[in-house]
Amino acid sequence: MKMLNQKYHVLARGVILSEGHILVAHCKGMDNTFLPGGHVEFKEGIRATLSREIKEEFGQESTVQKYIGCVEADYETDDTYHQEINHMFRVELSELNYPAEAVSNESHLEFYWIPIHEMERHNVLPAAVRDVIRRYIDQEDGPFWESEMESK
Repeated sequence: MKMLNQKYHVLARGVILSEGHILVAHCKGMDNTFLPGGHVEFKEGIRATLSREIKEEFGQESTVQKYIGCVEADYETDDTYHQEINHMFRVELSELNYPAEAVSNESHLEFYWIPIHEMERHNVLPAAVRDVIRRYIDQEDGPFWESEMESK
């Protein structure tokens, strides 16, 4: 059995809600969507990461608000095992609300609004993110923790 390379990812993710919709990112050619945001860089705080990533991805100034929670997950690509921690924050955008289009500054990504109740249909990953978002919207007390690894 071939030994896989290993990568660990610390990610800052934005929950951007407007009129019953959530803004998702899609990597062209893939069959899933995910929350806007990205990798935390060394010597950078998670909130700063999220503001930077949103600015880079679609040119919007953002206000990173309440910490919602964290999701841990893992997956494999051809030769690499990936483990990730997704820190999720509520984010407000001053210049973008549903149904306005979020134009991507990155050629491999596109952004669009989906109804919150259609997260499964749009394959928002990691899947546990969906539960955290629903609990947040239902105004349960957070922050929330979900793991796709604890059941393995």
